[in-house]
Amino acid sequence: MANHTIYNCIRKLRQEKRMTQEQLAKQVSVSRQTICSMEKGDYVPSLSLALLISTHFNHPVEHVFQLKKVCD
Repeated sequence: MANHTIYNCIRKLRQEKRMTQEQLAKQVSVSRQTICSMEKGDYVPSLSLALLISTHFNHPVEHVFQLKKVCD
């Protein structure tokens, strides 16, 4: 089975709204470190958190998070 990685555009969307990581974290009830880890690709959020973040930015979840195949 092929490996997959989840990419996101949280940083880009957050910066477009001129928000800090701390502000976004408070609005979706997580720590700033969680937002930082998601932006770096080190943390994959739960489905409920992914939906909450995409709703916050008023984008479909598949716009904010994308599944990419990683070559072996």
